[in-house]
Amino acid sequence: MTCSPHRSPTRSNTGFTLIEVVVVLAVIGILLGTAMPLAGALVDADKRQETRRELAEIGDALEAYYFDNAAFPTALSATGFVGVYLQSGVGNSTIRDNWGGDFEYGYQVATRANTASVWSRGENGVDDGLANEEFAITVAGATPGLRKTRLRMRIIVHALANHLEAGNSVSGTWTTDRAAMGLGYEYQTDGFGNAFQLDAATLVLRSAGPDGVMSNSDDLTS
Repeated sequence: MTCSPHRSPTRSNTGFTLIEVVVVLAVIGILLGTAMPLAGALVDADKRQETRRELAEIGDALEAYYFDNAAFPTALSATGFVGVYLQSGVGNSTIRDNWGGDFEYGYQVATRANTASVWSRGENGVDDGLANEEFAITVAGATPGLRKTRLRMRIIVHALANHLEAGNSVSGTWTTDRAAMGLGYEYQTDGFGNAFQLDAATLVLRSAGPDGVMSNSDDLTS
């Protein structure tokens, strides 16, 4: 009679030991503990990038609005701004703070400085004010205002030259002279919403510039 040799039990028929299971679970726990902060960091990084992009888009839209209206909108959600100068996104998502829940980005207009500022509450979700937030932009009305003023002055000077070459004169009253030169009402004011002045004696055309006060250092002449 032949006896089969004795074989030791193998992993295939005994499974994992308790110690091995515990070790595997511990490793999985460590991996999960590492992955969760990394996932959170990636989400925050995406929010930061999205916030910077949205603030840049809002800044461009504010400049364009000022160029056309010689003023900033009263609010980011103002009629005539969102949907016209700024694509609103689903549920006005473009102006909704990524860290502010349903709140819009912070917004304020400084009339004296002629600036508009927009800011995010940031990662802590608390509005700490413009000066204390990392994600913020400030748009100066002087930039689009000066650009539009210079553009209008070039057109006015060309119309004035044609007016004088035709044997006409000017009175020094801008409303009257503008109409006589065939210029529309949009040429009544400069890029800051202030009326031009035309000196009848010197034929110097003048804009009050960003401060809105004539005969100051920031005046534009042509």
